[in-house]
Amino acid sequence: MNRTEIEQLADRLLLLIRTRPGHHFSLDRIAEDLVADRALLPLAAAQLEAWGYTVSLTATDIRLLGTPDSLTATELSWGLDTRFIGRRLLTFHQVKSTNDIAFREGESGGAEGTVVVAEQQVAGRGRLGRTWHSPAGTGAYLSILLRPKFLPENAPGLSLMTALALAQTLEHYCPGQVKIKWPNDIMILGKKVSGILPELAADRERINYVVVGVGININHRPFDFPPDLSQLATSVRIASGREIPRVELVQRFFREFEREYLLYQQEFLAPSLPRLRRYSSLLGQPVRLDTGQGVVDGLAVDLDANGCLVVEHNGRRHTYSSGDATIVKTR
Repeated sequence: MNRTEIEQLADRLLLLIRTRPGHHFSLDRIAEDLVADRALLPLAAAQLEAWGYTVSLTATDIRLLGTPDSLTATELSWGLDTRFIGRRLLTFHQVKSTNDIAFREGESGGAEGTVVVAEQQVAGRGRLGRTWHSPAGTGAYLSILLRPKFLPENAPGLSLMTALALAQTLEHYCPGQVKIKWPNDIMILGKKVSGILPELAADRERINYVVVGVGININHRPFDFPPDLSQLATSVRIASGREIPRVELVQRFFREFEREYLLYQQEFLAPSLPRLRRYSSLLGQPVRLDTGQGVVDGLAVDLDANGCLVVEHNGRRHTYSSGDATIVKTR
């Protein structure tokens, strides 16, 4: 039996023993159920340990004692109760960019709710051409493929919708510390913990698909950030003071995202505005907004139902659909 066949047997063995962690499974019964050569089961068990699972193997039985906190399809799908978000998972150890893979899925007819997940990105990107620092085994780097039926003009609000789903997810681990920095950054105590990059493929009157890229700093420690980011970025682990189960957090995000997306399809951002305002880090603050066509100084006073930031300057209120906003510190 070659390596691929051993891995396939290990996958089938895992699906069986994963149903009852700690239970003694008879090797004879497993061989019968899997229609496999009993003598190959120790090789499959060794493969599971190589993947990070803890198993106890005796001459007669096998037990699953522990599971890795790895963002694999097996672990992420185990117990996931969403309707469509994450029901199809493409997981990788290392990729250039999960958004690139999700775009290819969009072009080839991939189902709505397909999620591309990577342990590490080597060319992750953020807004405005920035890069996203994506070290292995610490965060979650994923892209969600959507096929909404609404018009392209309604797509920009998906960024804030995703930010709300993320904020509600991270609130579970860092209560009272999470804020949304319009339009698509999540902050904890003033430092960036997550970013969102939605990208659209559309005709003039129709959305073909949307890819929503998300990067989350989960178990980064201070020394995991390069010097130029150490004062700007944080992680859920740093903020909460404990190591976070990444699989649990990502599954929680899938549930929150699906709930918010279904609501958005019905009424867009209108019913979410009270929560978005509550999480906003900018409202009530003096801001400097770089719109790409000029810089505006004013007071951030509101978010509207389209996800635009309302800024008061020169005695008038203006709405902005995009831009890079920073709080202006006053003495």
